[in-house]
Amino acid sequence: MQRLFVMFPDRAPGVGLVLLRLGVCVPLLLQWSAPWTVRSTALAVVIGLLVLGWLTPLAAVLAAILLGSGPALHWPWLTVALALLLLGPGAYSLDGGRFGRRVRRWGSTRRRERAPPKE
Repeated sequence: MQRLFVMFPDRAPGVGLVLLRLGVCVPLLLQWSAPWTVRSTALAVVIGLLVLGWLTPLAAVLAAILLGSGPALHWPWLTVALALLLLGPGAYSLDGGRFGRRVRRWGSTRRRERAPPKE
């Protein structure tokens, strides 16, 4: 999963990716059907994955499929879902927390004191 993303941007680009994820959820909510069907269950799962930012590539592909196969074809939102697939989740997501940047420190942070030389 970590190799799928170039980076996990934070600050303004990260907020932009959060808004992009939420923006893809809007047309999915508009497609929500009244009776509980397999399609409405899939919509609920995809919306949940996108809002949390968990398994974002999978959620973006599923969103693109659902947007492309809906009763009203949403071409602009379909392209936004594909852009989200290519950009990744960002730092403000569950994927960013799990697979994001890490700082690894080897050894202790304190300097070792040298023993005086033996005479």
